[in-house]
Amino acid sequence: MPSLQILISALLAVLVLAGISMMSKVRTAVAGNLLSALAMLCGIVATLLFAGVVSVWTIYVSILIGALVGSLLAARVKMIQMPQTVALFNGLGGGASALVGLLSTHGEGAFVRFTALLAVAVGMVTLVGSLIAAGKLHRVLPQKPVVWKRHALCTLLFLVLTLGFVVAGIFAAGTGLTVCVVGTFLFASLFGLWFSLRVGGADMPITISLLNSLSGVAGAIAGMAIGDVFLVAVGGIVGASGLLLTQIMCRSMNRKLRSILTGGTMKPSTPTPVIENEELVQRIMDLEKKIKALEAMVADLEARVKVLDGQLNAAPAAPAGEAPTAAAVLSRAKDVIIVPGYGMALAQAQHQVRQLADKLESRGARVRYAIHPVAGRMPGHMNVLLAEADVDYEKLYEMDAINDDFKNTDAVVVIGANDVLNPAARNAEGTPIYGMPVLNVDEAPEVIVCNYDLKPGYAGVENPIYTRDKGVYLELGDAKETLLRLISEIA
Repeated sequence: MPSLQILISALLAVLVLAGISMMSKVRTAVAGNLLSALAMLCGIVATLLFAGVVSVWTIYVSILIGALVGSLLAARVKMIQMPQTVALFNGLGGGASALVGLLSTHGEGAFVRFTALLAVAVGMVTLVGSLIAAGKLHRVLPQKPVVWKRHALCTLLFLVLTLGFVVAGIFAAGTGLTVCVVGTFLFASLFGLWFSLRVGGADMPITISLLNSLSGVAGAIAGMAIGDVFLVAVGGIVGASGLLLTQIMCRSMNRKLRSILTGGTMKPSTPTPVIENEELVQRIMDLEKKIKALEAMVADLEARVKVLDGQLNAAPAAPAGEAPTAAAVLSRAKDVIIVPGYGMALAQAQHQVRQLADKLESRGARVRYAIHPVAGRMPGHMNVLLAEADVDYEKLYEMDAINDDFKNTDAVVVIGANDVLNPAARNAEGTPIYGMPVLNVDEAPEVIVCNYDLKPGYAGVENPIYTRDKGVYLELGDAKETLLRLISEIA
């Protein structure tokens, strides 16, 4: 391989890394994206030159068709559809790597055959898995985990068979190699189908991040099969960055990647076992203690009501029908935290959220946004939507940076969020969200919930905030309409 090709590939790979680094900051994100895209374009041109295929005109027709399709998608896909679009792009990357692997399986040498078959395997897992993920996100497939009979056993069997055909392909030739190629293609596809179907709910963002990593890994392996150092470098960058993001997401959700891939985090709650007599007696005794404690609380509340009643009788009577409202709470609030969720994306209410924030800030209130790592259906989904509404990125706070402030804020406004603030995650063992770190919205004195309804979130776990008897204001319905009404009612 010419030294000049290696040097150019290394330089372009560094430019791709620089672009990714720039994308971590809002002010340089657009420039970083353009820099990485330009480096990739230069890489394509360099590959054509060094491979001596500049004169093959069908390449340019294919590039033109791809550019037109990509331009149409960029113009027509809405922000709400970005998660499934990203999943689809991950799949196309894996499919392209699998195609390169298929065309390289009859190359000379055991290493070429091995890497080509491995590219087919990883590429097809990525393609099929991403298509299933996109289907779930687009609601053409069930969004909840799908578990078939002997699901775990079949998943493991397909993986073992895939690896077996890859290894066998190293030593095969002729018809035997063809069988290995077909076997790898088939069982890798089945593995991708089986493992992706059983993932759903709050674990979907992690799955998309993992599939993004696999698309890069497939590209790097395909690069090894055809001896393209630039493809190896860029594929390695995508694979490593996707894996790092996957690890960050897993830590943020207190998940183990193995449990997600095997569906361990999405198992339904286990039914309560039959209670023996002694255990039943103990439970009855515990209930009696709780009843006595509740009776004491009721007596205390009655005493407080009497005191308040005396105070009210001594003071001028309040106008009839006057009661605290969400608009009144926001009118006097000086510190407000907004919690956006997937419901905001569905209602496309990010612009109304910005209007509400502007109205509160014009009255002297401090407004911040609390962003959970898995709010929405992909990493950074809420950030992208709020950026579309020109929300200042400096006002967006990650969970760890703002979680301790909920108890000291005046009011919290929830916009279409549920699982990411459900306090049941702390103690509801056996549920899909148990152990997942959540935003401490329940610690806020006043909570205004602008959700469509009170149904459980994506994970199917009831949220006790909705039934809190004090300091919760339920503004149900379409978030866009609810926010507009709140804005008009704020004095």
